Amino acid sequence: MRHERRYLHPRLSHVLSGLAGSPLQQALGDRVAEVGASAGPSPTGEALRETLAAHLWLLERAGSPDGLPLTAAGWMKPAMLTEFMSVLPTAADWIHSATREIDVDVVSDFRVTLQNYRLLRKFKNSLRLTEAGKAAVAHPADLWMFLVERLVPSDDDFTGSVGAAILVHMVTSGDKIDMQAVARTMAEAGWKDREGVAATADELWPIYNSLWTLLGNVGPREAEPRHNRRASDPARAMVRDALFLEAVPDL
Repeated sequence: MRHERRYLHPRLSHVLSGLAGSPLQQALGDRVAEVGASAGPSPTGEALRETLAAHLWLLERAGSPDGLPLTAAGWMKPAMLTEFMSVLPTAADWIHSATREIDVDVVSDFRVTLQNYRLLRKFKNSLRLTEAGKAAVAHPADLWMFLVERLVPSDDDFTGSVGAAILVHMVTSGDKIDMQAVARTMAEAGWKDREGVAATADELWPIYNSLWTLLGNVGPREAEPRHNRRASDPARAMVRDALFLEAVPDL
């Protein structure tokens, strides 16, 4: 039997150590343990392709000879938009106009996320694959690891640490995350500005929304609208893989 030793992501370890002596350390620790114990195996084979269907849809079309065509203003064309929304999990409960990408933020936010990850680039009114995108579309398992390695935000110490804490809450909170609890956790762990003021829950929502743009689109598109932000089973596995590492990364 192969023994596999895993390490807690340094961002999350930093938050837990900052909570030493606080009751919130046990509360967060219990959630972390739940993440590790409750997530199922990472998907493979056809299940992995289904899990990353939205990502692969964009990458495969961007990998065609002419790329994925965009309008002169740089938006997805209506026919493509409609087709893409049929595979994008977070578009399942979209009830507003869906004739222009500029009006469908769940699509534009997801596309921009893949561009920010350097999987896609714009070129002559089209989306094209980067070298990283070509490798990802050829091997979905590599795409999974690519996303896992970037799930915890790397912008700065605060954003990364908040992101790690939010990920724990996202997969252990059912339908609705308690951002007030995350804010209290970060304040208790010592994250305050130079004036000694802790970040409010409202200030943490943009980090959560950014994480949901990626994590909410991991997993199959459900037949019925969800009207909530419950992480899918594959998304829970991705969070587990992102927070429990085989080796400590260089940050």
